[in-house]
Amino acid sequence: MDDDDFTIVIPREFHPPRLADTPDSLFSQRVLPGMARPRFVRKTDKNQVIFWTDGACLNNGKANPSAGGGFVFSTPNVKHDGKYHGIHFRLENEGPNGNIEAQTSNRAELRAVIAALEFKDRSPEGWKSLVIATDSEYVVHGATDWITKWMDNNWKRSSGDAVKNRDLWELLMDNISRYEELGIEILFWKIPRELNKLADQKAKEGAALPAIDEWNPVYSALNEPIKLKTPMLFTVLQSLYTK
Repeated sequence: MDDDDFTIVIPREFHPPRLADTPDSLFSQRVLPGMARPRFVRKTDKNQVIFWTDGACLNNGKANPSAGGGFVFSTPNVKHDGKYHGIHFRLENEGPNGNIEAQTSNRAELRAVIAALEFKDRSPEGWKSLVIATDSEYVVHGATDWITKWMDNNWKRSSGDAVKNRDLWELLMDNISRYEELGIEILFWKIPRELNKLADQKAKEGAALPAIDEWNPVYSALNEPIKLKTPMLFTVLQSLYTK
């Protein structure tokens, strides 16, 4: 993939079969052949798994904000090779381009999704679809809808203001496109906050950690950390998977 000109895929929103469906009603924790550790797998489709993500910011919008992210891939009672059910981390002061960025809840929520997608154990485990469950409207609608308008408008909002967190939006889309190349579709599910408590707990734990300056690629499953270059040329494709 060329660093300056590549094709990105706009993900779709996940719509459960019934309005009353929850992650627990659709997914159950299992270890299937080829999986390195327990995952929440779709009860009716062994090729689909779910991760929960969240971001948090202490003193959000006030003096000395402290943000963090977290994601969950199994229940708290599962331990495998010393690793528990989820990961939490402090939001870096620097973005992936090395620029100093604000500590905000929206930025932390985006960072959590990126960390989940770059999780080094994402692996070729046989699944073909990953559902990102989050209570963030900003993340879900931004990734599946708003971003096409932003890019068409040269990363400007309808008000004319620059889109915030452009560096993370670009990195998120890059990761989604890399999954697409592997034949894995990324879907976003907007869930109620009360159904995202474990990821919320992880995010708050991350926000309470000491400050970290440099962008941390420790979660990356790629051969090298991704460093974005600007300006970037984008070709936008809507996912062609059957709804």
